[in-house]
Amino acid sequence: MSGGDAEKIKAAQQIHERARYMRGRFLNSVAVIERDIALILTDYFCTSDPAKRELFFRHVVAAPVFTLRAKKDALIRIMKNDYPRYWDENSEVLKALDDIMAFRNRLAHSIVDVSDSALARRLEEGIGFVDWKQGEPVTDAQFQEWEVKINMVATCLIEIKRLLPFKERPKD
Repeated sequence: MSGGDAEKIKAAQQIHERARYMRGRFLNSVAVIERDIALILTDYFCTSDPAKRELFFRHVVAAPVFTLRAKKDALIRIMKNDYPRYWDENSEVLKALDDIMAFRNRLAHSIVDVSDSALARRLEEGIGFVDWKQGEPVTDAQFQEWEVKINMVATCLIEIKRLLPFKERPKD
């Protein structure tokens, strides 16, 4: 193996290591959001009987066929219907879930870019994913922006959970 090949292998290993870090962190954060939404839906629809709550959570909102998109859509319908003022004030944060889900899907299913140009790029310049914006590198700063979006959504979900025992009065 030539020195150039060894450098390429080392660069590819570093890229894959960084990609695993980004994917793992992001996918885990979105999984937490998905679970939080499922718990909110459970609290909303099942308020008293613990056995019914457990069944609803396990077989409806945590079931693999009840997608994150479906959970998000149900949550948004609840917010618009029961908490319209909160929705008006926070709709942009909740709508950011669409971008988060798109990025999550691309990270989860995209091949890491280890082309010659990617191998020649410094890690600080970002990691490319073939199916995300034609392999445009995702920098640490951009990744932190995604994490900020996730944290904003997570904070919003905490606030929504606090609203659940109450229902807004209709506007006069």
